[in-house]
This record gives sequence, structure tokens and C-alpha cells, in this order.
Amino acid sequence: MAAVALALGLSTEDSPAKAAAPALVEAAKAAASAKNLEEAQGAMKAIEAARTSKGSTAALRWNQKVVALRPLMKNAVPALTTEMKRLARNEKTFARRGNAKKVIDNATVLAALALACRENVDETLAPEEDELWREYCERLAAASTDYVEKANASVAGKGDFAETLDALKTVEATCNTTCHEKFGGKAAE
Repeated sequence: MAAVALALGLSTEDSPAKAAAPALVEAAKAAASAKNLEEAQGAMKAIEAARTSKGSTAALRWNQKVVALRPLMKNAVPALTTEMKRLARNEKTFARRGNAKKVIDNATVLAALALACRENVDETLAPEEDELWREYCERLAAASTDYVEKANASVAGKGDFAETLDALKTVEATCNTTCHEKFGGKAAE
């Protein structure tokens, strides 16, 4: 949630959640670091309150650490990519009611996560490879964004579904090459 709120706050497009983004980032970080049920309940109340807050996004910046890499790599990213692959395995499945939207939403969240993880190289097995890590994160965000564009074109009847599948394969290959081969291990344990 912190990564998505950060992306919403820094987006050039306006949205109802943009003004709430700074408070959502902080509330989501508190929820992620909750050590007991009482802290988690308090953090969830803060998230609810933050959803309608109005604040300045001036303090938000991409080069701030808002997420922990391990839970993302262990839970969020596999859940997103598995559902994307399952719902887009063929054109018929992709076209079923709601599936394309889920795929597009998941790929959009994956792009936000990739950008929000650029400051997390210290949590990988190659903490000295800062430049390569940032380049990888940006490449994954770009591949995910390209996939969203291809999927949207396919839904609108203006694109070939084969191009959508190729774009998904690029997302998957990006995850499996640089990230798993060079930076994996500790982050995915």
C-alpha cells in the first residue's frame, strides 16, 4: 500500500487519492511494522483516516525507502504475477468479465512496486550493485507499463493479444533474469 500510495502521490495525473498519498504512505509503513495486534489495529484505523486526508505531496519523492523488500518478494510480487499469468494465459480467459481489469491492475501495481523498491538494494545479496539494481527496477517498471498498454489495447480491440502475451513474457523474464539471478536469495527467503 505504501508503494501504491507513493506512486499515486507522485503521478502527473490527478486522482482522488493524490492528496491523501502522504498520509497513506506513513499509515501503510506503520501497518507494515506493527509488532502486535494492538499496533496493527491502530495502523488500520490510521489507514482509514488517511484515505480522506488532504495534504501536500511536496515531501514525497521516489528516492525514499517506503517498503521492505522481503515481504514484497515473498508474498506480493508472486501473488500479482501468478494471477497475471493465470488470467492472461489465453485470449478467451483474458476476455472473461473482470479478468482483463485484474491483470491490468496487477501490472500497474507491479510497476509501482518496482519503482518504490529502487532504494532497497541493501536488502539484496548484491548490496554494492546500486546502479544495476536501480536500472533493473526501472526496467521492470517499464516492462510492466508496456504490458498495461498492450493489455489495454487488446481490451479496446486495437491491439493483438499475441503482443499482450509477449509483453507479459518480458515482465516475467525481467523478474527471472536480473532480480532472481543477481539479487535474489535473502530478499526471497
